[in-house]
Amino acid sequence: MIFACPSVVGRKETSLMLLAVELPAQGRFGRALAERMNALDFTIRRLAELSGLTYEHIRKLVRGAAFPSRLALRELCRVLSLDAARMETLAVAYRIEKKYGGIPHELSGNHPELSLLVPFWDLLTEEQKESFRIQIKSVAQANQHMAAQRKPAKPASVAGSGARSRIDRAR
Repeated sequence: MIFACPSVVGRKETSLMLLAVELPAQGRFGRALAERMNALDFTIRRLAELSGLTYEHIRKLVRGAAFPSRLALRELCRVLSLDAARMETLAVAYRIEKKYGGIPHELSGNHPELSLLVPFWDLLTEEQKESFRIQIKSVAQANQHMAAQRKPAKPASVAGSGARSRIDRAR
């Protein structure tokens, strides 16, 4: 993956910079790992040398084709200065998603329909996420306002109740 960045501050010239990890990252854990590696300009080979893991294993972790052991996770977090608890959570969540097609709603505590958005949420910018939060809140508040203005329907009279009362009166 290539992106342009200014080569000289204040000038319009650009140069191309290669990302340290050019593989398409898969899953929450793989994306977090690739983002940190790119931020530190660590190639897979460099991370393998510093962590003691193999090149192939790190490549598989980034691509979502493997899961880290506790020892591997600890080493990756040490070398990359990542929060081990957060990375373990991401790894476990991705393992469950891959095995079961999603995190069971009972475990995640989320509404089942929200799980449809989860794979895409991490791909949004913070500004985009905030925009969606505002839109959802606005629509929900409008729905609440409309529901509060509705008057409850009067119960319909029971068919034949007049006939019964005439029969009761005749007795």
